[in-house]
Amino acid sequence: MKKVGWFWLLFAAGMLVFFVGGYWTGLPAGPRLAVKVGMPAVLLVSTLILRRRETLRPRYRVSLAFLAASGALLAGWLVSDPLLRLTGLSANSVPGVAVAKCADALPIVVAAFLIARWGGLTRRDMYLQRGNLWVWLTVGLISFAGFTVFFLVQAQDQNIGTDRLLALAPWTLLFIFANAFMEEFHFRGLLLRPFADLIGRFPANLCIALFFTLGHAPVQYTPDIVPFLAVLFLLALAWGYLIQKTEALWGAVLFHAGADLLIIIGIYQTYGVN
Repeated sequence: MKKVGWFWLLFAAGMLVFFVGGYWTGLPAGPRLAVKVGMPAVLLVSTLILRRRETLRPRYRVSLAFLAASGALLAGWLVSDPLLRLTGLSANSVPGVAVAKCADALPIVVAAFLIARWGGLTRRDMYLQRGNLWVWLTVGLISFAGFTVFFLVQAQDQNIGTDRLLALAPWTLLFIFANAFMEEFHFRGLLLRPFADLIGRFPANLCIALFFTLGHAPVQYTPDIVPFLAVLFLLALAWGYLIQKTEALWGAVLFHAGADLLIIIGIYQTYGVN
């Protein structure tokens, strides 16, 4: 029962950090700013208090991971738009959409990594290691190839020719890998191991998959949101399991990048890209 309580507490905290404090744009500007700044501040205080007692080490690592995630969202919110403006691109072209994703991912990844390392999380803690190379490489490449086939069929149905696909390919690859690495690190890389210390490996994966999926509820690049979220939930469980099984992030990044190919056309169309 204690683990069940921790499960739902971690789920609620995940929704607060990633949805309310991150990807939900429904808040007015004033409250949104307060949440963006206030949440990392509260988590910083919590982390510093828990750090003083060795008996609270598992809770400290969870608080630190949430601090890294929340601080990263604040960094992305502050830095992403200025970074994009420096490039002179706008998000109504294929290069603009891809570079905007990189401008969003870069500050999130850098800030999350630096905060996590400051608090004592190692590269192993964050699955930023070689791990079981042949397993993650095999699963990652096979899944990426499979999704590529579905993507090409989808593109043919949308009457997108080979020449156009080749012209878009560098920007498409930039987008999907920037997004895949950012999301896998920001959610599962930071949180899987600290969560598992409290509630176990599978419940940790399940909990993160739930708020990862619900965090995508506001997306506008798919007309069928319920089937999209159902499939995303199963994929999220698979990505987390692969990370835990191989002790590395990279297979899930390849798998995730391949899955993103199935939504890239919808994303381009959402932003008016032909």
